[in-house]
Amino acid sequence: MHDNASATDRLLACEPIHVGDVTLLPITRVKLQSHSTASHAWLDASKKPVALVVRDADGTRTIDICTTLSIEQVREQIPDLDDLLAL
Repeated sequence: MHDNASATDRLLACEPIHVGDVTLLPITRVKLQSHSTASHAWLDASKKPVALVVRDADGTRTIDICTTLSIEQVREQIPDLDDLLAL
């Protein structure tokens, strides 16, 4: 019997929102899991908001929604963060 399983868990940046001189960037966590055998297969997917990145005259920071994420952790997983936040 052949079993195949995979899982993905990553942060994704949503579309930036520009309000005056403030840029808001919603961050979501996307999880995908799948498992298959010779006769069965299942897929589970979820997407939930985890943080909001704010760039304004005071700098760039995260506002946690449901977890503790630093701006550095977001930058590690979303390398083009600064480009997305460009005013």
